[in-house]
Amino acid sequence: MNYVREYIDKLKSGEIVACEKIKKWYIGHIEPIIDDLDEKYYFDEEEGERFIKFAKLCKQSKGEWYGKPIDLCLFQKAKYQAIFGIFRRSDGLRRFREIFDVRGRKNGKSTENSILGLYLTLEEPGAEIYVAATVFSQARRIWEESQSMIDSEVVFQKRFKYKVFPTPTIYTTHKSTYKVLSKNVKTFDGLNASGAIIDEVHELPRQIYDILKQSMSVRKQPLLSMITTAGFVREGLFDDIYDYAKKVVDGVFEDDTFFPLIYELDSPNEIEDSGCWIKANPALGVIKSVEFLDSNVHRMQGDMNFANSVKIKDFNIIGVDNNAWLSYDDFNVETIYTEDELKKFDNTYCIGGFDLSRTGDMTAFTTLLFDTKKHKIIALTMYWITSDFLNKQLEDKACKVPWQAWVDRGLVRISGKNLIDYHDIANYVSSLFQQHGYMYQAINYDSYSAQYLIEELASMGYAKDYCLKATPQGYKTLSVPMQTLEAHLKQKKICYQNNPVTKWCLSNVELVQDRNGNYMPQKNQNNSNRKIDGVATILNCYVSLCENMSYYLDE
Repeated sequence: MNYVREYIDKLKSGEIVACEKIKKWYIGHIEPIIDDLDEKYYFDEEEGERFIKFAKLCKQSKGEWYGKPIDLCLFQKAKYQAIFGIFRRSDGLRRFREIFDVRGRKNGKSTENSILGLYLTLEEPGAEIYVAATVFSQARRIWEESQSMIDSEVVFQKRFKYKVFPTPTIYTTHKSTYKVLSKNVKTFDGLNASGAIIDEVHELPRQIYDILKQSMSVRKQPLLSMITTAGFVREGLFDDIYDYAKKVVDGVFEDDTFFPLIYELDSPNEIEDSGCWIKANPALGVIKSVEFLDSNVHRMQGDMNFANSVKIKDFNIIGVDNNAWLSYDDFNVETIYTEDELKKFDNTYCIGGFDLSRTGDMTAFTTLLFDTKKHKIIALTMYWITSDFLNKQLEDKACKVPWQAWVDRGLVRISGKNLIDYHDIANYVSSLFQQHGYMYQAINYDSYSAQYLIEELASMGYAKDYCLKATPQGYKTLSVPMQTLEAHLKQKKICYQNNPVTKWCLSNVELVQDRNGNYMPQKNQNNSNRKIDGVATILNCYVSLCENMSYYLDE
């Protein structure tokens, strides 16, 4: 059976409703290979079908399907027949090495992962298969599902053995193993993985993914499989891979080893159309209950906190925590001014703002530039952390924030060992003047611990009180700037250069109000790990901007 051909035909005819990313991937990237029109790759239908036949030997272990053989849905059959059936003409090795599959919750991903773990264990002698998740118990649940499949099938009992203690391990007589990864990241370095399964990527620390990926370097045709829903954590591992997957689907970036499947709504408004729900839930009506999803959609009309969960977990609309100030769509501003475009703002008036920390928080400095022709505001923000802070984050295996990657990209700078060196911020401001001639009409700041930096900036010619303006961090000062910034973000009027650190800070802001309805930002859930320093500096700038809006934007 050519399930890939069947799936593509139904996508093209509209019999199967799917989002544009799925259609673009299968019709644009996979169909030419299936039709034998690709010079680099060929399709072996029978070889690709081996996984599907293997899945039929596995039995369900839960609910109404308990004890019944697993019959994969067509979208699953097409996926695995393509992954295991497409080979390189040059050497006959499998093309795909990494899967990124985003789908709504309760669409069969855990069962699918459990089958895959067993299949990869048998694929070659000496295979090393690992399953990882945010927490050890979640990874173990997938392994335990595989264990149940062994217990319920005589054929498997002859091929597999397992032990639960000390590390849950399934093994074969050919010295292949299938294990749950330890929670201790430091023990991963000796891995020689031929296959890996990662569940719920949106919660996973980047370090685990990197180590698993690197551990496959000596294998001829390894496979790393990620099946996940969208999550609440922004600018972490999920966003990195999701953005990469979009580029591969769109043909912006060529990666022949990467297999991206993004099941999502084409527009958030499609939640109102039950006929579109299957776009994010390909197993709807077979594995996932239509009635259950309908009840969730109905409830979200009167429960905003629940609504955010449904949008993100059932429909893969990229979002943030329920208590967040803004939705992801509100602050997802992807516009970027190029270096040549930014040169046009050299030697112009601007506004600055900084938030100076001494120890655990970031320090940030923002410069607002004004494009009066396009009526746009450009926010350029630099960040600093101490070396001790960075080391602490890298040692924390639960940390999901890619601090080292941001440092490597020059988005965050190291300043001092355990205290931020304020000279670094002063030197940064000086360099902006020397390189670009930025003329700060105002530099707004939180006066806490800022005295030494103020004195140094004053010695550079920035007058106290006139240019250097202490900005109280309270409701009375920040309410109007916060409302104005919210409006500008929603109107896409402010461009923060799609800086991932700034985007992360925006996702961490929670709105608090006093009895008079005035606004003030705070860290989401008052979690000290959720930094908002970049937003704080932009708001400081907005204090002066709101006082002189017509002057800066010529409005």
